[in-house]
Amino acid sequence: MDLKVRLRAGWDDLRDSLWFVPALMVTFALVLAAAALALEPLPDWFPAGLVFGGSPEGARAVLSELAGATFTVVGLVFSLTLVVLQMASSQYTPRLLRTFLRDRRTQIVLGGMVASGVFDVAVLQSVRSSVDDQEAFVPALAVSLALWFALGAVGLLIYYLHHITQHMRVDIIMLDIRKETLAQIEALPAQRDRLPDQEPPPLPDDARSVPAQRDGYLQTSEPEVIARRAREAGIRVRLRPSIGDWVNRGTTLAWAWPDGSRPKVGLDREVASDVVHAGLSLGTDRTEASDLTFGLRQLADMGVKAMSPGVNDPTTAVQAIEHLSGIVGRLAGHPLGADVANDDDGTPRVIAPRPVFAAHLALAVDQLRVYGRQDPDVLVALVHLIADLAELVADSADRQRTVSLQLDRIEAAVDLGDEGDQARVERAIDVAREALRSGQRPPTVTEAS
Repeated sequence: MDLKVRLRAGWDDLRDSLWFVPALMVTFALVLAAAALALEPLPDWFPAGLVFGGSPEGARAVLSELAGATFTVVGLVFSLTLVVLQMASSQYTPRLLRTFLRDRRTQIVLGGMVASGVFDVAVLQSVRSSVDDQEAFVPALAVSLALWFALGAVGLLIYYLHHITQHMRVDIIMLDIRKETLAQIEALPAQRDRLPDQEPPPLPDDARSVPAQRDGYLQTSEPEVIARRAREAGIRVRLRPSIGDWVNRGTTLAWAWPDGSRPKVGLDREVASDVVHAGLSLGTDRTEASDLTFGLRQLADMGVKAMSPGVNDPTTAVQAIEHLSGIVGRLAGHPLGADVANDDDGTPRVIAPRPVFAAHLALAVDQLRVYGRQDPDVLVALVHLIADLAELVADSADRQRTVSLQLDRIEAAVDLGDEGDQARVERAIDVAREALRSGQRPPTVTEAS
């Protein structure tokens, strides 16, 4: 694996881990404890009223109590975190676990509390009483800092209780997912003249498959890295999976073929395998780092889960559709499809597949359409999503056809027994068709929500 790809994959894992930030904060606490002890004894001009002035026995008692209480609270915070993770997994979707684990505020709270306790222990071992010819030593500044850190830990606990109760709200969870996905979309090119989406070119007859060396989800793909190595090897490459797809070991990971620069040399599949794997990272789970579809999958799963008989919460499903509408609507303004790394003459060197707009829209709508076909609120929300898109894709005939097809599928899936509900959905469909025809929404009657 190329160093750039390895560093990026490693950084994504560290950023999503629950231990990395606490480990940094514990290291800082140990360094600070050593620095505070090195300043002892304090100079005479230092105000005595700002530091601890007790005996060695008093310092030990203070530090011991602070360390014990801090680590007890740390256990409570860890327990609360595990409960939240379990609730999020069972009530919303298991694909939210990584989102909760990477929450920087939770990592800082855990790290701050653990660091406070470690600081207490590090200072405690330096306190000594006067025995025989040994002079008593009380690190006044360090003990005072420990007291301030204890107060800070109390503040962190109060903040964490507030944060965790807010963070469990379904609308906040959905908003975080939407923000994360939109941040990735902002990095995409937005030239509308590049529409329709770019499809990968057909494979040449001399293309040969390159098998995967291991199992995993495709987490990172760097076409430029593969292209640089492919030029050196005299080959061209087309990847098979897209970001977020599962790959089985031994199955086709890519296709490669000679570029013609070495007429008498055929394709070396081992060399091609090394070239392809140098620019890819396969892991045990999907990540949000560069996977545009993962946010859509999380929101769609939350909507489907809300419509299950055990939950029966169509309002949450409607909320999920509204956030999906915001993401897909932003995607409507970007060219999607294959990511191609070209040579200087414009010839494709590496072709990395990416989902086109139709695939993103299907991911956002299909399952919700299937499971919500008997709920008028969910159906109307889906039709409103289509009407929003109709206004945003008015200048693209290709994407208009895609949106129109999804509207047809929603209309065909409607399975309502009540005439009033049926009429309500039909009115929404008529509005969406008018928006597709004219490029703007007609005036409608406001409904209660």
